Amino acid sequence: MKTKLLFVALLATTNAYASCGSSFCSVNTHWDTQGLVNDDVLRIDLRYSYTNANTLRGGSGKISAATPNGSGQGEIENMRTINQMLNLDLDYAVDQKWNVALDLPLVMRDHTHTFDAVGSFFEQQAKFNGLGDVRVVGKYKFDSAEHHAGSGMSFGIKLPTGAINKTMTPPDPANPTTPYALERSSQPGTGSTDLLLGTYYHRDTENSPWGWFVSGQLQAAVSTRDNYRPGNSLNLDMGAHYAFAPTLTGLLQLNTQFKNRDTGLNANPASGGHSLSFSPGLSYVVAPKTNLYGFVQIALLQYANSDPADPSSGQLTAPWSFAVGISHSY
Repeated sequence: MKTKLLFVALLATTNAYASCGSSFCSVNTHWDTQGLVNDDVLRIDLRYSYTNANTLRGGSGKISAATPNGSGQGEIENMRTINQMLNLDLDYAVDQKWNVALDLPLVMRDHTHTFDAVGSFFEQQAKFNGLGDVRVVGKYKFDSAEHHAGSGMSFGIKLPTGAINKTMTPPDPANPTTPYALERSSQPGTGSTDLLLGTYYHRDTENSPWGWFVSGQLQAAVSTRDNYRPGNSLNLDMGAHYAFAPTLTGLLQLNTQFKNRDTGLNANPASGGHSLSFSPGLSYVVAPKTNLYGFVQIALLQYANSDPADPSSGQLTAPWSFAVGISHSY
């Protein structure tokens, strides 16, 4: 019996740029996108990911943060944002051609920067755990009868289930009774309803342990609120897998992302950019229909847009991230 291998595909890559560093590691474990599936009806995937955005970048280069001196500069992104995600994915096969998947994310974020007030400066922090934006995705296979190669498309919606009203402490001394809002791009949710559209192609090399895939996904906000629209994004991924043994598979990917600037009165102009990342990993069959997997993603190229009105501005970015998870089929 042919061993069913897991292959991790990043349809949403780690580098979601924002000046406060809202990047996170989002791993797609809908294995049928890569053709490495069996005929089970339900697949449950639970994964944990970690990203530490602690590198201030403007354009393609690292830059230095301003020095706090009590002159009233406001937020100075000179520290870090630790982003942790716990994702529960439920993938249900309606029939041989149709799948529907539900992604439930728990966002655990700790952002700290220096606030430069008039006459003083101090550390300001936002730390929270909360539900992020839920995704519902359907997938259609064009050629489900072919097990060694195939193609298909995905389409879905991202719902505005995550909070957009988290605040930082302590507040601005100039207005101590008013909560100090956390930047919109670093909130648990975007407040927008987004459409998702993707496509993929996969092939296993005949009589060989090798296989490969290419995929792409476009995400665009169609409904927004509170004067904030997240930038549209395009993710393009390619990868390969190699079966070292019936229970052990090596994974290798290149992941790219292009993201437009956020817009609106509550958007930070220093947002958006593009990236290229290298993502090696492994998956291991620990029991029938149960797999453990993990990978590390390393940024090869990162370009962070600056504020057009302030070319010296930048964004906190993460040079690496990792994810581990467990997947079980029924």
